[in-house]
Amino acid sequence: MHTLFDTSVLVAALVDQLGSHEAAFQAFRRYTEGEHTGICSTHAVAECYATLTALPVAPRIAPEQARRLIEESVLRRLAVSPLLADDYRAVLREVATLGLGSGAVYDALHAHCAQRERVDQILTYNLADFERFDLPGIVIAAP
Repeated sequence: MHTLFDTSVLVAALVDQLGSHEAAFQAFRRYTEGEHTGICSTHAVAECYATLTALPVAPRIAPEQARRLIEESVLRRLAVSPLLADDYRAVLREVATLGLGSGAVYDALHAHCAQRERVDQILTYNLADFERFDLPGIVIAAP
């Protein structure tokens, strides 16, 4: 199974203080081992760092700790697919055509990466955010 991880699942897998941690962590382990291939976009790496360092948890996750978590967990276990200028151009056209604004562009970047990488599924806790895109053959699921 070729699985793209949304930031919502990556963050939950890394932070044991979050209620969704156990399910996200188990899914992260399951879809990054054996015959499975886990993937995320370069955008997800940056988004994960931003989210980790802004989480209202105690103690706060310091920038250095966030970097280490991402390097030791995400970057070691997932293939990271780069998003290039042409990808951003295509995503901007798509969200504008759909009349979507604000943070929808970030979900569209993940969806675009999923299509380009021909994944079987997207794991996310924001199902509705991905269901608005035309993603034939890609299952959108929560862990």
